[in-house]
Amino acid sequence: PETPAPVGPNPETPAPVEPETLAPSPFPITFAPSPAPTTNQPTIEPSDSPTFPCNLTPDQRAADIRALMSTVTDPVLFDDPSTPQAQALDWITNEDAIEPVLCPDVSFCGMVQRYILAAFYYATEGGDWSQCSAPADLDDPASVAAANAQCNRVVTPFGVANERVGDTSTDAWLGPVNECQWGGVACWGSDTPNLELCIDQLDFENDGLSGTLISEVGELDSLRFLILEQGSIEGQIPPEIGDLQRLLILDMDFNQLTGTIPDEIYGLSSLQQLDLNDNQISGVISSSIENLRLLTFLQLDHNEFSSTIPSEMGTLQNLRIAFLSANDLTGEMPEEVCANRNNTVPPGVLGVLVTDCAGPDPEVECACCSSCA
Repeated sequence: PETPAPVGPNPETPAPVEPETLAPSPFPITFAPSPAPTTNQPTIEPSDSPTFPCNLTPDQRAADIRALMSTVTDPVLFDDPSTPQAQALDWITNEDAIEPVLCPDVSFCGMVQRYILAAFYYATEGGDWSQCSAPADLDDPASVAAANAQCNRVVTPFGVANERVGDTSTDAWLGPVNECQWGGVACWGSDTPNLELCIDQLDFENDGLSGTLISEVGELDSLRFLILEQGSIEGQIPPEIGDLQRLLILDMDFNQLTGTIPDEIYGLSSLQQLDLNDNQISGVISSSIENLRLLTFLQLDHNEFSSTIPSEMGTLQNLRIAFLSANDLTGEMPEEVCANRNNTVPPGVLGVLVTDCAGPDPEVECACCSSCA
């Protein structure tokens, strides 16, 4: 066994080496005191505090994102993981692969807009769209490229005067690019700085959209063109669509919409085209239609509208085309409407007017219609 090392005069000093290895000393050996206790463990510099995106811990960021999205969505919907809103919240918090990582802020045309479009994607069964569905692996460049190759949807060109972003882009939805680059989306450009990168157009035709139209779309108040044609979208038109005061075109023909036209839709004072034919919409055509003073195109045929055609429709001096056939409308075409036909003196601009006026006992009597169904 080893001989314990003798203790020097200062009990605080380290033990000296064993005596037999030292030459005899003519005087007692003393040791300077050690400035600090020593150990056999190496000294480790303290590490820096961990850094997180947005200077928020993951839990803080998730809480802030939820609070931000609660300004446009009832937070109760986040508690049910099956809702489109909960799925969109989880995606934008935990799965969105865009770089740099998005931070919760009050810029509406940033994270909130992206969340709403994601919720729209989940609500309309985006995984079953005929094109532009999300990549199978959002973090895999090859998967993203494959999904982009399956997306050819560009928005309908309307010859708008302002610059636009994404109007020719065809990236898959939920991919790691700005949402303006997703297929079927176009945004305002840099010449409208107060609206730059805010959504201007949402445009799908015969792309397999189903499910429902969520109310959050009504929060996209920069939207001018909402075109969701030839799908299988069910349910009612959300009243919140009436908040889109810049809306020029609302086109949801050939879907499976039910219920009535919300009164709020008649408050869209900029609306020029209302195209809802071939659905299952019921109720009456409201007298409030007179508020759509800029309307040029009205297509409500092949629905379940009832009652009479309101005389207030005659105040629409810009209306050029009106299809009202294949409904349950009755009575006579109001003379105020007939006065707008383009064959009157003086001529109006209403060139096409179609109702159920055919046969010896028509549902609607219309001597001024351009044709009868």
